[in-house]
Amino acid sequence: MPLHKPLTRIVILHWLALPLLFASLASGARIHISSRLDDLLPGIAHWLPQGDVYGLHLLLACCWLVLASAYGTHLWLNRAARPYSTAGRMAPYNRGLIQALRWLLLALLLLGLAIYLAGSAAAGGWLLWAHRWLAFTLLACFILHMVMQAGWTPWTQLRAIVLPRLTWQACVVTLLAILGIGTATWLLRPTWQQATTAVLPVGSIALSETITVDGASTEAAWQQAAARTVETLGVGREQAAIPVTVQALRQGEVMYFRFSWPDPTPSLQHLPLIKTPTGWQIKQRGLNQHDETLYYEDKLAIMFANDAAAAGSGSMQLGHQPVHRAPPHATGRGYHAAQGGGLIDVWHWKAVRTHGFNQLDDSHFGSPYPVVPGDTRYTAGYKSDPLQAGGYTENWAWPGEGNIRPKRLPRDPALLTRFQQAKANDPSVYWGMSWYESMPYDSKDDHYPVGTLMPSVLWKTVFEGDRGDVQAAAQWQQGRWTLEAARGIQSASPFDLDLVDGLYLWVAVFDHAQIRHSYHLRPLRLRFD
Repeated sequence: MPLHKPLTRIVILHWLALPLLFASLASGARIHISSRLDDLLPGIAHWLPQGDVYGLHLLLACCWLVLASAYGTHLWLNRAARPYSTAGRMAPYNRGLIQALRWLLLALLLLGLAIYLAGSAAAGGWLLWAHRWLAFTLLACFILHMVMQAGWTPWTQLRAIVLPRLTWQACVVTLLAILGIGTATWLLRPTWQQATTAVLPVGSIALSETITVDGASTEAAWQQAAARTVETLGVGREQAAIPVTVQALRQGEVMYFRFSWPDPTPSLQHLPLIKTPTGWQIKQRGLNQHDETLYYEDKLAIMFANDAAAAGSGSMQLGHQPVHRAPPHATGRGYHAAQGGGLIDVWHWKAVRTHGFNQLDDSHFGSPYPVVPGDTRYTAGYKSDPLQAGGYTENWAWPGEGNIRPKRLPRDPALLTRFQQAKANDPSVYWGMSWYESMPYDSKDDHYPVGTLMPSVLWKTVFEGDRGDVQAAAQWQQGRWTLEAARGIQSASPFDLDLVDGLYLWVAVFDHAQIRHSYHLRPLRLRFD
């Protein structure tokens, strides 16, 4: 049965919308599972898309906008035409479902656009909640619509919708439309991403002014510097928003940054050791899955990239196994890796491990590294910059679920007394031990009673090499961490990016967590005065 011309156009739009709908729901489900760290849809997680899912979800949203425009144009062109029906008779409830599907799609698009323009995954919280449940409602209405359509529509009409006899001209137009949508979206992506990115003004200060990198931020320059607050979204079921305030100053060839975020209780332990009746063990609640969430220090990661793609310049590779031929991720959340052979500069401040060095851990995201046999943890594209000497190390030769053998013991047994008396969140006690105030482990010297606590972090000296390029210091006061960092604008290291005008910046907060960090989708863009 030939189709009415307006119906032919609507069937083409119908079949363009179906793959977009399923792809959007699948990518949204993957984002939901990765951000909440629960399997809301058990049994299908392995079938969901993996990799740069945020980028895919954003691309699909752009396609929806174009398709919605095409559908609106169709309705306008046929506004004077006699209403037609795809069935001889249609249930009134099904007509209502079709209208509901249209409004749900429109509401989802508008909410997604609001979340994107807000520049943050947090986006007020309720926007994400509404977006999520509207998607579930849309899926339910779509399934009900298919059931009712199949039950009320005569077979001849149903076959004309499901298997339409389209002309070759219609097929060519459809293919060209698909190619045009994809090409236009890809070519215009840098333009609209930059146009909608929030700006971080970088103030310029005179060479005569003094900035001390100590985390106190008492200098007048910081009081006058422009500040931008980024709402980052925590992971897990609570998904609490963590606002991070960012400031930047430029002095000659040096760049200074200041980061401040709330934290009621500073976490200054890093997998401490405890003496048990059978020997020393690591206090942990998730280390064996590389997902410690209790006995861990506070951290902050700062990412710089030349591309403004959402979710860390596309570095968030979501899924159980987003990297081909790599080990599955322990939690199923995914890995970090730069796309297309690019480089993302990562500054990693660690409250305990980098304490006392006046530095932070300079790292990077690159292409996924090959799997090395014997490695305890595969990190894909995340690696520390090269280290010549110094830094820190763990006080064990090999982690495990049972007993471990410490590398070193304190020279003075009284050194451990303060750790027995200190609370885990005492801001005056950082749970680390200097390499030079300790000695190699010998069982003859191990007379410590059961229940003795000993730090697992061994401080050596400052980082020497590319890993120590960034000067940094942090302080916790009155429920807030304040981190100051400084580095030269230009860098000779192949693992660093120059801190130039137009560079993009993201931040991520780790609240006593090994890998679970807050995040925001849209970056800040540095703009020099």
